[in-house]
Amino acid sequence: MINSILNKSFNYDGPSLEDLLVEKLESSGLTKTQFEKLAGIERKSLDSIIYKTSKQTDISKLIKLGEFLDLDFDKLLILHYHNRPQEEIGDLQDSMDITFINKYFDLKTLSSLGFLDKKSELEELKNRICTFFGIKSIYEYDTTLNDVLFSRTKKTYSDKMKDFWIKSSYKYFELINNPNEFERRSLIELIPKIKPYTRNIENGLKTIFQALYNVGVTVIFQPSLPKTHIRGATFFVNDKPCIVITDYNKNYATIWFALIHELHHVLYDLDIIAKTSYHLTGEPDLFLLQEDKANNFASEYLISEEKMRYIEKMIHNKVMVSRFAEQNQIHPCIIYSQFQWRQAEIGNDYWGAFKEQFPNISLATKNLNIANWDVDSIKETAKKMRDLLTV
Repeated sequence: MINSILNKSFNYDGPSLEDLLVEKLESSGLTKTQFEKLAGIERKSLDSIIYKTSKQTDISKLIKLGEFLDLDFDKLLILHYHNRPQEEIGDLQDSMDITFINKYFDLKTLSSLGFLDKKSELEELKNRICTFFGIKSIYEYDTTLNDVLFSRTKKTYSDKMKDFWIKSSYKYFELINNPNEFERRSLIELIPKIKPYTRNIENGLKTIFQALYNVGVTVIFQPSLPKTHIRGATFFVNDKPCIVITDYNKNYATIWFALIHELHHVLYDLDIIAKTSYHLTGEPDLFLLQEDKANNFASEYLISEEKMRYIEKMIHNKVMVSRFAEQNQIHPCIIYSQFQWRQAEIGNDYWGAFKEQFPNISLATKNLNIANWDVDSIKETAKKMRDLLTV
């Protein structure tokens, strides 16, 4: 609101407060001295408002003048700030900028991620935000990006880090702008070929990301953000499906599970996602996409329930599990991960077991982890992602 008032005041071309006061005094039959006595405003204070000579304005006296002139508050402020001293307007603008940044950005968390320097001055903060998102004003973070992403029911001002994650992810996809056409049939033909690449720890994910990109599905990996529970997400950008996979659980098997889960959404929920721009997995969704179906799809694809019932009897026999995983063209940790989840469903805690069987995810993501939060700009990084995904 204040930003709008300032913009209107800069472009105002009408009668001044002095003109309106003279006109009002003539129509009411009052002298300036009589008005001052009735309103309780001394001449010096009134003149400083009329002629804009004060460095700071007594707001109560300004309101009294506005009431006498029959001006609504917005109109009064527009007239007041027109041709006011630059220092006063600058102070107000700085105050607005600080308020905006505090409202929409979790400065403490973003500093811990290296996105911001907590010692930065206001101008440095503004430049950092604008450069990263490729926007001209920090206020576009709330206007331009919200217009694309959020309906009234999906705005989440109270969840600053989630909003930051959603907007930055969308911007990455928008700038990557996958040139390949998306065809559902091509994706269906590709999915059966994914499973064996789980065994290639260092290059499997990269290869599959490239293959999906080639059939019109853009997939990127992003580190999870503090204060969010996002495991993955499916976006609809430039009329094509896009997927983000995170390291929320720091678990190699979970990354593959999340990928297949999101591909289910691409296959069966894309019409809904196209209307809402995105769907988050791991966060409450007002549009209630069927997460159980996506979970079951991912579980059955990686290793069926029938096969799990067979191998879980030998779960402590490392050689048998390794051999069974090789026969089913999956990495052994997927079997251990499925066992942990199946046991959790019946109240048994195996989350701390089999740790040595899970690869370090940094081996899998080191060639993908371009979308860090400390990069200079999304535009610059999106180009690197596009080069990585293009075969």
